[in-house]
Amino acid sequence: MARLLIEQPGTSPIAMPVTGEELRLGRAEDNDVVLVADEVSRHHARLRQHDDGYLLIDMNSLNGTYVNRQRIVQRMLSHNDEIWLGGQCRLIFQIDFETARRHHDSKDSDSSLREDLERIRARIDEAGNHLSLIGSGDEDTPPREEQADLEAMGQAYRRLAALYEASKLIASDFDLSKRLAAVLDTALEVMHADRGFLMLQDERSGGLQVQVAREMGRELQASSPSMSIAGKAATTGEPVLMADAFGDHEFAGRDSIVREQITSAMAAPLRVDDRTLGSIYVDTRRVGLQFSEADIELFATLAAQLAMAIENVRLYKDAVESEKKRANLGRFLSPAIVEAVMNSEDALKLGGEKRTVSTLFCDVRGFTRIAERLAPATLVDMLNEHFTAMTGIIFHEQGTLDKFIGDEIMAVFGAPFGAEEDPLRAVRAAMAILAENARLNQRRAQADKPLFSVGIGIATGEVIAGYVGAPERMEFTVVGDRVNTARRLCGLADSGQLVIDEDTYNAVRHHVDVRPIGTCILKGKEEAVHAFQVLGLRSRAYASSGPDRPAARPS
Repeated sequence: MARLLIEQPGTSPIAMPVTGEELRLGRAEDNDVVLVADEVSRHHARLRQHDDGYLLIDMNSLNGTYVNRQRIVQRMLSHNDEIWLGGQCRLIFQIDFETARRHHDSKDSDSSLREDLERIRARIDEAGNHLSLIGSGDEDTPPREEQADLEAMGQAYRRLAALYEASKLIASDFDLSKRLAAVLDTALEVMHADRGFLMLQDERSGGLQVQVAREMGRELQASSPSMSIAGKAATTGEPVLMADAFGDHEFAGRDSIVREQITSAMAAPLRVDDRTLGSIYVDTRRVGLQFSEADIELFATLAAQLAMAIENVRLYKDAVESEKKRANLGRFLSPAIVEAVMNSEDALKLGGEKRTVSTLFCDVRGFTRIAERLAPATLVDMLNEHFTAMTGIIFHEQGTLDKFIGDEIMAVFGAPFGAEEDPLRAVRAAMAILAENARLNQRRAQADKPLFSVGIGIATGEVIAGYVGAPERMEFTVVGDRVNTARRLCGLADSGQLVIDEDTYNAVRHHVDVRPIGTCILKGKEEAVHAFQVLGLRSRAYASSGPDRPAARPS
């Protein structure tokens, strides 16, 4: 597998795996790798698989594409070629020549904390029994254990201690930046390393970006051996060990190795299940200290647990965002519709779509006079009681609470999800609201409070339904001529009346008793509207009102 190490002004270096047949680079959003350097063209270059290699093609860019300081139109790339897109974006092309080692018959025991602990306990118990015999002084006790057994016990204890340190992070601070710093510090402490850094994969671009580093200095440049080692671990999904920096065939003699006096280094992927989150890198400058195969095995096991600690933060944040979204939706949608929206990936996008809905307006008559007679606190309490009761009825009929407008309620049946019975659900809800208001008025009269008189209008037809606002604050609503018609019909209704338009009547005519009002000219409308007063619901209208609560009927 190949990768690009990318450096740009003002951004952290990125390690980008080269996947697929072609990789497009440029400043435009439709590129596979979106760059930000000023001298990069919108569509600057393409990297294409060609035969057994990779072909870099310039896309007639303004500031040119250069390979090893020579401007090119196209060029087959070699390992560690230096690429410049313009004069500000530097890339290093690298190829991993080693085949990724895969053991399909393995049970991946190092990624399982349970199996690790069981194996470690067994080794410690075994070594502990030997040590007990040694300390007992029994004549039959064998002589001192062989050095290999004692070393095995030490390695087992070290692994257990490392896993214990990693496990403490899994339930620690849920601030990602603090968690990442703690993960790196734990790795440095456990491995007795001097320096290190941690990279995570960007969910949008797929590139690797350094998130936290310790004592790295200039070693975070894309072309540095440290970045190469860490990038290789992330792209191959396998740990990488540079046991002896000066004897390593790939990195020996590199300027940064000599300058930084690195003696040994290693990197391990941060993996959860079959997903790679990034990689973690550590090195040492101590003369005579070299990381061993046992060290890289321990480091890989530690990295697996540290990856879980990182993933837990992401899962926690996703859960918090999900609950915020659910709570926000619950303000205007019934629980059943909330669940449908939560399961729909495209449900909360800005924009609208044409839908046929039934829109309901419910208004308190003479509310201004009532407000003048009451103390503000009493008025708010009465409004809250009214809104709470009526919202429950709307939700029961699977309606959407669009908004409260002063003392007025606007509800929609048929958006964001619709059904054939939406007009009937709207009418049932309206009749239940009238009945519930009559019940509440009895309580208000007993408490010597003003009575509420409500009128309701419903119109059915095509509207634009969707989320409007800004990404930070979106509100679901519907707009269109039929919405205005519903509001005008609400104004036409007398106290205790429900008035519907002809389209609503045609949809529910077999379920209702009505009185034709006639042809009406509504304010703001040029065409006449045929209106009907709903006198009551027939018994069949309640057949689908739901098992949890029967729809209320007007008294």
